[in-house]
Amino acid sequence: MTLAGAVLLLGLGVIALAQLAIALHAFTSNPLKGILCFVLPMYVWVYARKGNVSPWYMRAWYAGVLLLVVGAVLAS
Repeated sequence: MTLAGAVLLLGLGVIALAQLAIALHAFTSNPLKGILCFVLPMYVWVYARKGNVSPWYMRAWYAGVLLLVVGAVLAS
């Protein structure tokens, strides 16, 4: 596996864990919003921006996106 592939997989993993943490937070406040986090793309981001979610979850999500971009640049 190349460095670019490893960075891409790491970015996907960080995003997945951050989205799971935000979705679990949504389930504790409102189960319907938790289901929407799993069904609708980008609803996790909308919920995290409007809800009372820890800023660390969003920082982790943004870090995952940054890792994806870096991995894509390295792969090209």
